[in-house]
Amino acid sequence: MSILSYTTPAFIILMLLEIIYDWRKGTGYYRLNDTVGSLATGVLSQTNRLIVFSLGLWAMSGLNGSLIPLWSEESILTWVFAFIIYDCSYYWKHRFSHEINFLWAGHVVHHQSEEYNLSTALRQPSTHIMGWLFSIPLLLIGIPWQVVVVCAAWNLVYQFWVHTRHIKRLPGWVEAIMVTPAHHRVHHAQNPEYIDKNHGGVFIIWDKIFGTFQEELDTVPAIYGVRRPLLSFNPFFANFQLWWQMLQDAINTQSWKDKLRVWFMPTGWRPLDVEHTHPIKKYPLESFQKYNPSSPLWMKLYAGLHISLAALSTLYLAMSAESFSLLQLYLLWGLMSAPLLTVTSMLDNQDIRWETLRLVLSWFCLVYFSQYFDSALWWVALSSQVIMSVTIIWALWPKKLAQA
Repeated sequence: MSILSYTTPAFIILMLLEIIYDWRKGTGYYRLNDTVGSLATGVLSQTNRLIVFSLGLWAMSGLNGSLIPLWSEESILTWVFAFIIYDCSYYWKHRFSHEINFLWAGHVVHHQSEEYNLSTALRQPSTHIMGWLFSIPLLLIGIPWQVVVVCAAWNLVYQFWVHTRHIKRLPGWVEAIMVTPAHHRVHHAQNPEYIDKNHGGVFIIWDKIFGTFQEELDTVPAIYGVRRPLLSFNPFFANFQLWWQMLQDAINTQSWKDKLRVWFMPTGWRPLDVEHTHPIKKYPLESFQKYNPSSPLWMKLYAGLHISLAALSTLYLAMSAESFSLLQLYLLWGLMSAPLLTVTSMLDNQDIRWETLRLVLSWFCLVYFSQYFDSALWWVALSSQVIMSVTIIWALWPKKLAQA
């Protein structure tokens, strides 16, 4: 089981504690719809990772030690050096993900939330699958791929706690060396003073060395989100919004050169002819408003229950993945991923038709593929399916009866 599988329960507990603290303080740093959107995106990312992770390991192991003999995994020097150098490689991966169109298309998901809290840390992309390329230098100089994977996991674990607004400033020596909540709040802000700053994962020193450091300013409150807002909580739209825009730009431009350049140019670049024929609406920061469509209370509770079940199911799947066949993994991935799309769409426009269809198909899968579930998992899935189905039937019932 991976390090992230062990730490995920702690992430969830800490997030719940922050929600309680936020509620007691009345700071309003959490919104249910935004939190559900972030968690749905994160859960989808984790289930996808179970499917594609093996491809990255295959590539990494093939490169390992091809230039220099492998370092000893027993040496503490190997681990310290690898952790520090990995963080430097992460800095460049993160920085290029803000500066190159196709890399930003994969990374933008993490920045789309217009709130900033611990649920934002769990908002991870599903299409940012080329990040392992930045680990190639470590593999070529002989750092064992197993060490690289562990260092990457701990790097990501560290980054969880810096996604909070409740910790203002830490002692000066910590702020000078480490990435802190104050530093990372700057990174997530879309203010002109803050944009594309503070890319470090664990150590802020890389930003200071390479000229991308920005202190959090008391006179400039952070505005979170991205310049082109997603305007949806759906993780499918979150992951493919920018990819779809770039594909359309590549199709619509008359320049064959620009059809290729659009993917590799600086973030936000578009072919000049497409800028004129297919302009994109821009939202000035002066009139920025958070995306917050209204939903009835039952729908919010329904979405909250769904995302809780999805998070627990993902943790179970991660812990037990080795005991499942490939067909079982794909089946479970589909059953877990589909409601993430349909329930978040409900929060967008109160349309429950897709969720109704999803429930019908899920019933079919539970009955037809029942032999692929162990007994306990099948009963858990059946119980949750009954609860969701009764809720949707109630919602679809004639209003005069539903209001009785």
